[in-house]
Amino acid sequence: MNNLSVIISLIASAMILFAAVFVLVKDWQDQVMRYFAGFALSGLGILFTMFLTYAFPNDFDLTLMNKITQVSTLMTFSSLLCLSFVFPKRDRPFPFYIALLILAPAMTVGAAVVTTDITITRAYFENGKFIRDFNQEFPGYTIYGIIAFIYVLSALGNFVRKYITTKIYIYRLQMRYLFVGSTISITLASVFSIIMPGFLNYTELYVIGPAAAASFTIVSLFYSIIAYNMLDIRTVVHKTFVYVVISMVISLPILGILWVWGNGFWGLGSLPHYLVAGGVVLVFIIFSIYIQPIIDRAFKRKQYAFGSVVDNFVRDISEERNLRDIVRRTVDLLREGLSLRHAFFILFDDETRRFELFYYKGDREDFTVTPVERNASIIRWFVRNQDILQLSRVYTDDRSFAEVREEIASFYNDNGIQVVLPLYHERRVVGLLCLGVKETLAGYHTDEIEKLKQLQIKSNDFISTALTYQKVMNEQMVSRTISLSARIIEEAVPATLPSIGTVKFGAFVIPKYDRGSDYFDFIRPGEQGVGLLVTDISGIGMHSALYSVVLRSAFHASVNDAPATSTIMQNLNSLLCEYGRGKGVMVTAFYLYYDIRSMRLMYSNAGYPPLELFRIEKNNFDTLDTEGIPLGYEPGGGYGMGRTNLVRGDIGILYSKTLTTSKNQKGDEYGLLRLRNIVMENRTRGAAEIAAQIKISFESFMGLDSPGSDLVVVLFKIV
Repeated sequence: MNNLSVIISLIASAMILFAAVFVLVKDWQDQVMRYFAGFALSGLGILFTMFLTYAFPNDFDLTLMNKITQVSTLMTFSSLLCLSFVFPKRDRPFPFYIALLILAPAMTVGAAVVTTDITITRAYFENGKFIRDFNQEFPGYTIYGIIAFIYVLSALGNFVRKYITTKIYIYRLQMRYLFVGSTISITLASVFSIIMPGFLNYTELYVIGPAAAASFTIVSLFYSIIAYNMLDIRTVVHKTFVYVVISMVISLPILGILWVWGNGFWGLGSLPHYLVAGGVVLVFIIFSIYIQPIIDRAFKRKQYAFGSVVDNFVRDISEERNLRDIVRRTVDLLREGLSLRHAFFILFDDETRRFELFYYKGDREDFTVTPVERNASIIRWFVRNQDILQLSRVYTDDRSFAEVREEIASFYNDNGIQVVLPLYHERRVVGLLCLGVKETLAGYHTDEIEKLKQLQIKSNDFISTALTYQKVMNEQMVSRTISLSARIIEEAVPATLPSIGTVKFGAFVIPKYDRGSDYFDFIRPGEQGVGLLVTDISGIGMHSALYSVVLRSAFHASVNDAPATSTIMQNLNSLLCEYGRGKGVMVTAFYLYYDIRSMRLMYSNAGYPPLELFRIEKNNFDTLDTEGIPLGYEPGGGYGMGRTNLVRGDIGILYSKTLTTSKNQKGDEYGLLRLRNIVMENRTRGAAEIAAQIKISFESFMGLDSPGSDLVVVLFKIV
């Protein structure tokens, strides 16, 4: 049994020493690594003193050795409590003075244990058994045990608290490994080192308890810290094992050849050296060509399978041009090939100017992603770094993520993401391919990451090609629909502006494409007045053009109600509600009626920008508006009606919202003030001339840029 104790304590000591040195070499500046190394070295003190005790019982003072073991035990448990405050990684460093306060009781009691006999008076071997004589006059060993248990329970309690309060998935995963290892450790230590010696007077397994306990705890912590900090320890172990197998497979036949030749079996001992050397070389060549690939596939079966699937996928999808099919097949491939809980793709939406969920594959039917803004930290990072980003790097790379870690980590954790592959088109980020946690909760292997990088390059080409193809097809479709809708709109808008003695009109249209779909028109119930309707119809093509035709028909059918502006609006609203069944395009409108004899203006608004009225007597503007929602959404919607008197020289302007909200290359907005200034500066000119000046001003302001949608301006002047 003593031999078993020696072997177990030596193996455990070597493992712990390797773990401590490994983390320090990797990143000694990291606080978690330093505290873990202190914890591991304290555990090494327990096991190595036990090794010396059992391996060299006649060469050391066994009483002193056992006291050092007790001190190491206290320091191990107190170091575990300190580690519970820094692991998982904190945003701010843990104050060192607090760590000293935590360690102070352990160091004080440890000094008393080593310099006095308060716990044991003597330790020795008798008949092959390790015996300790406890102090019978003072309960020092009991006090020592209580302090040790307080440290252990405090550390575990703190870990449990952090597990409950943390919302970061990777931290919770790290602590699960620790909980499993700690539970096994405490059970083994309690049974072999406390219960059996104290209650059953059986000490032959005394070493196994602390050796196994320290090993399980330290190894589980080591795995938790390393495996999720960009160091795949499984890959290291796996490759080492593969190399051992390869070495054995190639060495055995070579040693066999040399052994047969050296012993002269089958008359081969007389063969010259060069033939033997040639045989060895031949075996090596055969192994390299035929045997080694078989071993690689046997031990890297999953990686080879995934790599083969990706290669076949790249060949199959190279001719695909449909963006949605490319994204769907890519996401499906990665989810199935890597056994992921879910995977999804978010794409930049040109209309909302945000990154939104485009395709999802997983086991959550209600899965949603909060849209990501163009200037979000994660998008800015991918603009600067065209590389795959793993969640573990976000937590370990302080240089790149210290200031934005919380925002980027929140995006990953809220959506269950482990790896993101950015995709680009025309040197800008157009989408993020997001991969979730594996079904087995295992990390991503180095080979898998390398294959994902290759897939990212190919996917960039495929998606960029698909976006270019989609853009060309959209432009062709827009061109065809505009050509068709232009014929319809030509019949729906007035060819000329009305010529009336006391009121003159001016207007211009700047369409987004060759022809616009926004509609404006006039009606005259007689010589006494004129009605003007200006609309803003969302969208382009046949659908919007048909709305122009419907509005024109309804508008002219209401000619007898021309002075009743609210009635006109209600008629148009009812018809559009019936036509679109509440799901039509957005239509805003402004209708006004001018009574020539009384010079009185009546008006109603349905979500259109208010009428800007320049009053010559005030030399300033009034804004005329009424209550009313856009047309076609609510059958019973009510519309207000306003009235005002006009005088000669007054000028009214109705304009699309696009006019005042358009921005130039500098990011400046055209704005209402600029429009008013143009009108005031040209107030002595005719209506058509003022409209022309507004158009010149707008085009000069925009430069090479074009408005985001159709722009309509209609202006009247009382003369």
